Amino acid sequence: MPPDFIKQLHRRLIERGCPPGQARRLVREVADHREDLKQAFRSDGLSELEAEGRANARLGDPARLAEQQMSLLRRSSWWGRHVLSGFCLLPLLVVPVLWGLMLFLGLALEFAVGYGWDGHKLHTAANNPVAFHHMVIAVHCADYAAIAAVTLLFCWLSRRSASGFKWMLVACGICSLYALFIWIQIRPHNFTLGISWHPQWIQAIVPLLIAGAIYGFQWRKTRVLQQEIAV
Repeated sequence: MPPDFIKQLHRRLIERGCPPGQARRLVREVADHREDLKQAFRSDGLSELEAEGRANARLGDPARLAEQQMSLLRRSSWWGRHVLSGFCLLPLLVVPVLWGLMLFLGLALEFAVGYGWDGHKLHTAANNPVAFHHMVIAVHCADYAAIAAVTLLFCWLSRRSASGFKWMLVACGICSLYALFIWIQIRPHNFTLGISWHPQWIQAIVPLLIAGAIYGFQWRKTRVLQQEIAV
């Protein structure tokens, strides 16, 4: 194995989507094990170069080792072991619930900040056309924020478990599908949630934009790390 084996391993892990922090940890563990092997072979009377060659041969090909480490990393989490359930079935079941929870928290925060938990102020504002217009904007902002928060949760789980961009995109697609038909209507003293058969295209684009932005960020970061490792 060439002297730059550790750099090759690091680069392979990054290329396979390993989170940078996890990649650094795995590389350190392999580097420590490599040093232990070299010391053991040197204690048997081998030279530094011979001991390094034996240690390199014992560890094997960096590409194969990287794949083994990624497999172990995926198996270490429930999400990595059950990608079909975690990023297909589970989003189908929990996205509406999570969206409703995030929306409720966002509206509660807006109510606390804007009206100090005073229902009388809220009702007074609902009777004011200008204030009510601001309320409508705030509710829709909370809606978009809730959709984005749910999408980011599944993106984080995908990244954390090293499940790959494919499964992240599947979960984002399910979030987008729900966002396409989730419907919110606010009127003075009336707030309605439901399903609309008129597609909400702007809402549906939000999860896809997040997926695209994360992919672009990860691609750029991967390129930067690869250049740093190659130096």
